[in-house]
Amino acid sequence: MSFEIEIVEEKKNLLIERTEVKFRIEHFGSGTPNRLEIKKKIAALKNANELLTIVHKIQTHYGSTHDIGVVYIYDNIKELQFFEPFHIQVRNLPLEKRNEIYQAKAKKEPYKHLFGYTE
Repeated sequence: MSFEIEIVEEKKNLLIERTEVKFRIEHFGSGTPNRLEIKKKIAALKNANELLTIVHKIQTHYGSTHDIGVVYIYDNIKELQFFEPFHIQVRNLPLEKRNEIYQAKAKKEPYKHLFGYTE
């Protein structure tokens, strides 16, 4: 899928130790790209660690060929785990990994290691 990303706004949140990036995606002739594709492209643009990059929100207006979204790029894993809700962290993983985490959580088994965060 081909799409263009334009960084609209970028600010550094020193208190939370993250960079907050507002972006616009042009995807004429195709649907909204998935979070993993957006995450990879923005992490490459900003020279950031893909694991510490979280697509927080993507907003699409009906019938338009562009989306507005927000990505948080954290400086360390502890801040990411503390400030990002569980469901947002899970959304930023591949489908197989998401299913594995939800199954482990339902069985009340340990699942935190499945996120791939190394401390």
